[in-house]
Amino acid sequence: MDKKRVNITLDPELHSEAKELGLNISGVSERALRQYVQALTSGEEVVLSSSASDSPIDGDREQQASEPPQEYADASVDEIIADYEQYGKTVLNRSQSTLDQHTRYVGRLLRHAEKPPGAIREMDIIAYIESEQPISDAKHKNILSAVRVFFREFVDSEAASSFEIPNISPNPTSVPTKDELQTFYETIDTRRYRAVFLMYATSGLRSAELVQLTMDDINEEDRMLIPDKESESKQTWVSFYNKEAEAAFAAYKPHRKPGDNRLFQLSKPAVLNMFQKISEESGVKITPQVLRRWFASEMASLGVDSSYIDAFAGRVPESVLEKHYLDYSPRKLKQIYDDAGLTVLE
Repeated sequence: MDKKRVNITLDPELHSEAKELGLNISGVSERALRQYVQALTSGEEVVLSSSASDSPIDGDREQQASEPPQEYADASVDEIIADYEQYGKTVLNRSQSTLDQHTRYVGRLLRHAEKPPGAIREMDIIAYIESEQPISDAKHKNILSAVRVFFREFVDSEAASSFEIPNISPNPTSVPTKDELQTFYETIDTRRYRAVFLMYATSGLRSAELVQLTMDDINEEDRMLIPDKESESKQTWVSFYNKEAEAAFAAYKPHRKPGDNRLFQLSKPAVLNMFQKISEESGVKITPQVLRRWFASEMASLGVDSSYIDAFAGRVPESVLEKHYLDYSPRKLKQIYDDAGLTVLE
C-alpha cells in the first residue's frame, strides 16, 4: 500500500523517549490515528486514557485482545521457553548460542509481564525494556531482536513489530601485534590451552566452531579443520592450522581423556574463562574473536586475497562455493594457506 509522507510536531522529550525504546513512531502514530478515525466515524466517544489497556498506542490490537488467545494460558514460563527453543532448533534452524540469548531475554519478558505470550502487547514490552535500564545499545539491540523473532515467528503476533532495531556504529577495529600474541602465549601454562590458542590464531575459526570440533573433523596429514555447519545464518567451509599449532596439538594429544571425541574436550565457557584469566595475568587482552580478526589481518598483510580469507573464516556463501568449487577446493585453499607462511611465534 502506498504511503503519504507527512510532517507532525511532537513533544521533544516524548520523541526522544520513544526513540530510545525503539518504537517505530510512524507505525505507532498511524495505528493511533486509525483508532480515532474509526471511533469518530462510528459515532463512538473518543476517550483519552493513560492506562496501558486503553492506550491508543496499540489501539487496534488492544481491541482485538479483549479475549486473549488461550494458547499457553496455563503454561509456565519454563514450558513456553522449552517449546520455543525446540521450535527455534527444528523450524527456524537457529544456532544454540542464538537460542540461548533469545530464550534468556524472552524468559525475562514473560516473567515481567506475567501474561501468556498471546496477551502481551507493546506496552508490556516497553515496560520490560524499562525494567532492564540502564542498558547498552548492544544489549538493547539484542533484546529487540529476540522479542521480534519470538512474537513474529513463534506467537504469530505483531506485538513487537513497531520496534526498530537500533543501528550501532562499529568501533575502529584493532588487532594485537605479534609481540603481544607471544607475550600472551608465554603466559599459558598448559599444553591443551597452548594448542587451543594457536589453533584459533592460525585457523580463523569462530569461538564456538573450534570447541565443537571432534577428532573426525581434523585431517592431521593436511593440517585441515572441517567445522560442522552450525546454522543457516553461519557459513562454514574448511580452514587450516600452521606447523606451530601442529606441534602444540601433538604435544597435547597424548593427554586427551578416553571416551570424549571432542578435539580439545572443552566447553566454550571454559575457553572464554581461560582467555580472561591469561589476559589478566599477561596484561594483554586477547579473546578468540580478537584472534579471528588478527588472522584475517595477518593473512591480508601476507598477500592473501580477501576472498580466500573469507573462505578460511567461513564467510563465503554456500552458493558461491558450489558455483566456483575449483577456486575454493580444499586442495587449492591449502596451497594458498601454505604459501602465505603464517606464523605466530616467529
